[in-house]
Amino acid sequence: MSFQELFKEELIELDIQSHDKIDFFERISSELVEKGYVENSFREAIIARENIYPTGLQLDGFAVAIPHTDVVHIKKPFVAIKRLVEDIDFYQMGTDDVVVPVKDILILGIKEPKNQVGLLSDLMSCFADSEFVRKYRSVNTKESIIDLINNSI
Repeated sequence: MSFQELFKEELIELDIQSHDKIDFFERISSELVEKGYVENSFREAIIARENIYPTGLQLDGFAVAIPHTDVVHIKKPFVAIKRLVEDIDFYQMGTDDVVVPVKDILILGIKEPKNQVGLLSDLMSCFADSEFVRKYRSVNTKESIIDLINNSI
């Protein structure tokens, strides 16, 4: 499976209301369970993993979070893209005390552990590219987000 196949319109939302990280994870977990992408254990697993290994990424003028969890909690591989109306706080990758206000969240659901590192690396490279970020911030349809990402990874 190519990384491009992981991005599905049904998992992209561009105006999510959520008041904090736990509320966000509860909402997305319910959606992913309902749509058959994850096991019921996903919610607890992604919250626990985020507490140990934060996924916020503060870049030059842009912040994104890329949460993920162990493959045993995934039924079908996916990447869900969620854009929040208001920022919520994540911690910076590799820290437990640097707060990153995030509006864009990409949830990775990978079945093969070796692929998770590659996809995460590709996404981090995209978001480190200022031209990609400029385009990403300007797109406002599910189709245009998928096209942009698929043409960039």
